[in-house]
Amino acid sequence: LSIVPNERWRLRIFSLSPITLSGVLPQLQHMGLEAVDEHPYEFGGTCPFWIYDFGLRPSQAASLAAESGGEAVRAGFEAALTALWLDKTEDDAFNALVLDAGLTWRQVVLLRAYARYLRQIGTRFSQSYLQRVLRANAPITRLLVRLFESRLDPALHSGAAERSEAITEELRGALHAVESLD
Repeated sequence: LSIVPNERWRLRIFSLSPITLSGVLPQLQHMGLEAVDEHPYEFGGTCPFWIYDFGLRPSQAASLAAESGGEAVRAGFEAALTALWLDKTEDDAFNALVLDAGLTWRQVVLLRAYARYLRQIGTRFSQSYLQRVLRANAPITRLLVRLFESRLDPALHSGAAERSEAITEELRGALHAVESLD
């Protein structure tokens, strides 16, 4: 993935077998990207391979995230796309949080699990609604993940109570700016 601020992003996929647009476009859309062009190249010989060059238009949140942390955003996107292709994660709109909120694909799995848990206990909010809310409130989403990790990551055990309290206070302040507290 090449990211140039205020321009289209370019994604190049190298593959030993052909891929279909119907297979890759939904994955890109679920990550919050719009494919605006695609150029396939086939190379023959004893071991044929394909290069697919996609022009992508990111969401506004993804553009802002890329401006502030370009390399980390690129690496996170590539890891998430690889996880999708290897069936290590699900393909849904939660994946847009990788770019919009700067989360890893594993952190997105955590939020997806929470959304499903909420559905099981009878919340009235649909999964697609929860996806939209988390994307629209990316800073709060990041804080929720940080709070979870602060409280439950064994590697962060030292100072967990103080750190968690600080994150909770930051969360309370951020929630005051939310238009709808649904």
